[in-house]
Amino acid sequence: MGFAVFSFGIITMMAIVAMRKVTPRVIRDDAGTTFRPDRKVDHLLTASTIGAFLGMALYAVCAPLGMLDIPVPSGNRQYFVFVCAAGVVVGVFSLRQILAQRGMSHLRMTVDGVETGSALSSKSRDWDEVTDVADTSQDGGKPSGTTYIKTADGRTLTLPSDWYTPGGNALRELVRFYWQNPEHRQELINGQAVERLEAGS
Repeated sequence: MGFAVFSFGIITMMAIVAMRKVTPRVIRDDAGTTFRPDRKVDHLLTASTIGAFLGMALYAVCAPLGMLDIPVPSGNRQYFVFVCAAGVVVGVFSLRQILAQRGMSHLRMTVDGVETGSALSSKSRDWDEVTDVADTSQDGGKPSGTTYIKTADGRTLTLPSDWYTPGGNALRELVRFYWQNPEHRQELINGQAVERLEAGS
């Protein structure tokens, strides 16, 4: 059941993103603006993650005790148990991060810098450390709905911006705009950033 929830959630989420039926959630405060993925996408991914976590946890516990009658290739049961146990360990940290940031992903921009959050960690950089905002990774490849925020230390902050805006372009251009135009960063505090995003969508 857990793996079925995982599969259904991922497939439905990908369909919503492919059909470009996404709308970002925006929260503004006195320090900056936080963007969150489309509510449907976020909820589906969260349900998928929890489903996979529960499925792996049950298998890792019940399979060694002979409580499951799920056929696996001969001699591979221990391998599946190990993989599921490792997945549970990673899943604990992932669920903690998801709860802490209240979702699967987020983008926060302030006058001073930018922060991205994933299901595993959050990373922040000052604007002065950003060297590029692109739609391709450092090793090239075709443009995608992902935004890559490259920094002076050679690292890259990755944001699945197509979870937020159709195709991810509008949000990517918003990040690029505030990176290149520091004189406009006060908009992240006074609410004009939302208007600029809507105008670019």
